[in-house]
Parts: sequence; structure tokens; C-alpha cells
Amino acid sequence: MTDENNLNQLRSSIVRTLAYYDIFSYPLTAEEIYFNLATNHTSVDEIERELDNLTSNNLIYSHGEFFQLNADEGYVQRRKKGNELAEKRLQTARKVSGLISRFPFIRGILLSGSISKGFMEEDSDIDYFIITHPNRVWFSRLMLMLFKKLFLLNSKKNFCINYFVDSENLEIEEKNIFTATEIVTLLPTFGSEIYEDFYEKNYWIKQYFPNFPKRNTNKVINRSDGIIKSFIEKILGKKVGDKIDDFAMSLFERFNKTKYKNYDQEEFKLAFKSSKKESKHHPKFFQKKVLEEFNQRIKSLEATMKISR
Repeated sequence: MTDENNLNQLRSSIVRTLAYYDIFSYPLTAEEIYFNLATNHTSVDEIERELDNLTSNNLIYSHGEFFQLNADEGYVQRRKKGNELAEKRLQTARKVSGLISRFPFIRGILLSGSISKGFMEEDSDIDYFIITHPNRVWFSRLMLMLFKKLFLLNSKKNFCINYFVDSENLEIEEKNIFTATEIVTLLPTFGSEIYEDFYEKNYWIKQYFPNFPKRNTNKVINRSDGIIKSFIEKILGKKVGDKIDDFAMSLFERFNKTKYKNYDQEEFKLAFKSSKKESKHHPKFFQKKVLEEFNQRIKSLEATMKISR
């Protein structure tokens, strides 16, 4: 491959990375671009040189250390404000994670959504990705939902739990840039060993983000189960627990089919994944919207900036 082809590939990768985060009005630093790049045959220094070329030709814009596809300086101020808020709410997220970790059959907790990317707005929820003991996904979801309704007055602001998998089903089936971004940015708060297992089972994310580092687990809670948690798990560890889990699954499925009965069948399957080993609740079709918007932007950039897929 010639140097010119290498440069074209790097330029395309940089623009594609900025295009994805432009959907969220979020400018990136050179290091963040390197982490989110689809190619590993480069370095931060090389990226910085190419960013200088792109900005000097008015193909992208820079504001201090941040780079973006448009000239709106408000993006940077919005990002800085959101970064500060995320840092503050991360303390709350860690406390809530400590609380969730005491529930029976919870094996791992990871922060997802905007807080996992270090950015939040005033109305943002704190999202949690939960890993449970095998065959206890729906029991765990039911217990946490009841806790939220009874003790948190159904508030989602600090307690939004919409994705569960069990420890025998760690590989995420949907493999695209959206799910890869969500997985690579997950921030573990409880269960460092299960996070390591989860990461290994989803190593396919390296096809999308070969440079993105695995999350640090120094601050992850790794307490033992405790007497009460162990006692409940012992009582509900076999047939009784299996029956409750089956009942909880049927309860949620009936509720979703009734509430969202007007959804297209294929859309429903994407938004509400239901199996004994997985529960996904994304009624706003965020993944679909992001992927459609990303494809539209890439098509536009292919024409205006001559980047390749």
C-alpha cells in the first residue's frame, strides 16, 4: 500500500470517527480520536499531523484541543459542562452500584449510556448494564424494578436499568458500530472478574476499536456476597428460583406486548430482547436511529470530502 493510500485511509477513519460523535454534538481530542479509530496502523502523533492538514484545508474545525466537523464553538462549551456534570454524578452512580450489588444474584454492574462516556446533561439518566447469575435475569430485573417503584418513586434519574445478561451469556449478539461503542465504553463498578470475562467474550469489538484501552478496574467494588444475600440465593437457588424467574419473564413479556402492541414485529424484537439469558428494554429505538443517522452522514461525506467506506 502506498503512503498516499495510507493517508487516505487514515483521513477517512478520522472523519468517520468525528462523524459518529457529531451525531451527539460531541467534539473529540486527538487522543480520543486515536482510541475510537477503526485502524491501529497509526499513532497519536500521526493523527495530530493529519488533523492539522484537515483543519488547514477547512475540512474539519478545531477549538483548542477539540476537533469537530462543524464550526460551532458551542459544542466545546457544551462538552466541558457535560464532562463536569458526569464527574459529579459518577459519585452517585458508584453509590447506587454499591446498593445494587447487594441484591441477590447480581454478579456484575457496568455503567452505560452517556455517563460511561464521561458526559451528562441535566436531564440525563444514569444507565446500568447488569450481569446476573445464570437463569436469574428476570428475577433480578423484577426485584430491582420493584425497589425503584417502591423506594425511589419510580425515578429513573439515578436508577435506569434496561439491559441484563447472565454470566453464561456474555457475548452480545448484535455486532455493529453502535453496540461496539457501547461495550467498549462500559464502565465497571462491581465485579472486576466478571468484567474481564465479559470483555474477553466480546473481543470482537477490536474489529471496530483496535486502539481503545480496556477499562481500569481499580475502583471496582469486589465485596463478598454477605450473609443476607447468600442466604436468599441459597433458598432461591434451585427450582423455586427457576419458577419465579419464569414467572417474572412472562410478566414482563405480557406487559411489553400490551403496552407496545402497535410496534412493528421486527422493531419490537430489536427493542425488547427477551430470552432466559438476556433482557433488553430500549423502546425509543436509539440504536436504530443512531445507525441510520450515521449512514446518512457517511454518504454525505463521501460526496463532499471524498472519504471511503
